[in-house]
Amino acid sequence: MNLNSNTLTNKSGSLSGLQHTIISRYLDDVGDGSGSKNANGNYSAAEEIFFCQPPAGQVFRISRIIISVEDGQGFRAERYGALGAALSNGITLRSSDDNGMLVDFTNGIPITTNAEWGNLCFDVQLKSWGAGDELLLVRYTLTQSGQFLRLDGDRNQRIEAVFNDDLSGLVSHKFIIQGFRER
Repeated sequence: MNLNSNTLTNKSGSLSGLQHTIISRYLDDVGDGSGSKNANGNYSAAEEIFFCQPPAGQVFRISRIIISVEDGQGFRAERYGALGAALSNGITLRSSDDNGMLVDFTNGIPITTNAEWGNLCFDVQLKSWGAGDELLLVRYTLTQSGQFLRLDGDRNQRIEAVFNDDLSGLVSHKFIIQGFRER
């Protein structure tokens, strides 16, 4: 296992171990961090995938995904964001490779409403400051299943958020993954 030169130290400053390189990266429409990170377009005509794929020679271990949905006032459980209704097709979270889907984290039931994030992730909070936009924050801790999601760049493995609805009414819609680079 290749580790980088970052080290952990205890309070006295002595060496106590090596540390992997931390990953904190938004899913985007290119997959390498260089594309659009805001998934608030109109994807109703054709499916759009935002994803993260490690480059060849690297392996990412993903511990969690933070999803943020920013919109105007009026978030309700049965809507998506403050849009007037639920999504028709919904959002699927999955891991895939060139041969197809590896894991469907939504288990065949795409996220169509604000409340449905709670069915998948449990950790869901609505932030409202009384004026202006509201913010729905979702924390999906993959390690609560007992392990990290492992993505091998040599096998073209990736984590994906799949959209097929008009999300252009949202102010912002982002998915950030967190974890570490194994090699």
